[in-house]
Amino acid sequence: MAVEPRAPVPLVQWVIAALLGVIALMLWVRTPDGGSAFAQNQPIAGARGIYAFTGQLDHNRFGLFMLDVDQGTIWCYEIDSSGPNRRLRLIAARTWIYDRYLQDFNSAAPDFRAVQELVAQQRRQASGRVEDDPASRPAQPPENP
Repeated sequence: MAVEPRAPVPLVQWVIAALLGVIALMLWVRTPDGGSAFAQNQPIAGARGIYAFTGQLDHNRFGLFMLDVDQGTIWCYEIDSSGPNRRLRLIAARTWIYDRYLQDFNSAAPDFRAVQELVAQQRRQASGRVEDDPASRPAQPPENP
């Protein structure tokens, strides 16, 4: 039995291999540190209710976010390299302790009143009640004096 000579690799396979190499090179060059992807989870460091983590602020800007769960505050720093020295600059801070008291602020539809009405309607249907029960009505927010 005679061994047949190997057929040469077609040109199409060489073109595919070259294109895959170019794509891999472009992906490697595109990432900021040359190897890690943008979507990788960043570790969160913290102790005693204060946590620190990094995040993207803009296309080429990253920040250090600090979270104090005991005091209910969050703030963010950015490295400012506009001058001769790099400096850490506070760019935003706020407390969220009063946010939980808001009922409807800058939110998309449905607002909380519509959701309350839908829940009350579903509860009436589930219990078989169709009459207007005052207990099933959504709570009205207090009026401003």
